[in-house]
Amino acid sequence: MSTEGLIRVTVLVNRRPGMSEDEFNRYWAYEHGPLATDWLRRSGIVRYVQYHTTSEHKALGKKMFEATGRSPLSYDGMGDFWVRKYEDFEAAFLDPYYQKVIQPDEKKLICMDTISVTIGVEYVVIDDGEIVQAHARSF
Repeated sequence: MSTEGLIRVTVLVNRRPGMSEDEFNRYWAYEHGPLATDWLRRSGIVRYVQYHTTSEHKALGKKMFEATGRSPLSYDGMGDFWVRKYEDFEAAFLDPYYQKVIQPDEKKLICMDTISVTIGVEYVVIDDGEIVQAHARSF
């Protein structure tokens, strides 16, 4: 799926204090995600992806981190949302259903004090192993 015509909003999250990594990943994938799907679709979210950054995955980059003097981001995951208009994303969080059902569920698993958000667009350079020659977006 080419996302070049879409705006991508990435929400970086940490699990709620006292919640294990396994509990967080399971709840987010199997409880919260399914709970939110109808609301997301109704709200104009074209694509939603959960990005789980487990300790196992962070350890994969250990040599690279040591070699470059960098360290992995300290987030437990990221939610990526693609929308045609940013206003659709904002409006989703003003929806009474979000405030009554989704937001309380988020508080069961996410440390609300450590959330970070980025908003931008994708410029695809390699897709399916091939260099992209033509782009739908210019800067």
